[in-house]
Amino acid sequence: KKVEVFGLDKKNNLLLEEKLVSLIGYNIFKLKKESFKFINSINFIKDYSVKKIYPNRVKVFLESAEAISIIKYLNELAVLGNNGKIIEFENLPTNVPKITGTKDIKKVFQTLKMIDESDLEIENIMTIEFFSSDRIDIELRNKKKIKFQTNLSIDNLNFGSKLLKDDEFNKSKIIDLRITNKIITYD
Repeated sequence: KKVEVFGLDKKNNLLLEEKLVSLIGYNIFKLKKESFKFINSINFIKDYSVKKIYPNRVKVFLESAEAISIIKYLNELAVLGNNGKIIEFENLPTNVPKITGTKDIKKVFQTLKMIDESDLEIENIMTIEFFSSDRIDIELRNKKKIKFQTNLSIDNLNFGSKLLKDDEFNKSKIIDLRITNKIITYD
């Protein structure tokens, strides 16, 4: 008899409730996961769970996607969410890194996920530049830049973060790690 949606702003909760109104009148015991699968196609939703409240209610709990970067997509700046999808925002967020050099959303998402698992703090990153050789440069908000070699790993990111905290290397504007077992700095 009733479908309730929780977790988003009031407008989006109501929008989703309207899409789920077709479930009203169905036997709650016969509702399957497939009935809610369309939620996966909504870009601003990261995750959801459904709870049947017997005898006649369904509650849908949603987790909204958060912005993790700005990327040029289809010749326009777009926001990449933590669900790996392009999400709509009225204004571009200023506290997320800007991605340049690639349009491969999957590659960007994997790299950002790796950065998130590393010691580097994503909120301190201003720009991530991808190169065709599969390497990246990371420019921080304090204008320091780290140039990474190809085959980026969490260990490489952690090493770069460690160098930024080291007094000897912290004074440099550019830390170049492109050559294996070499650290090159530029003032």
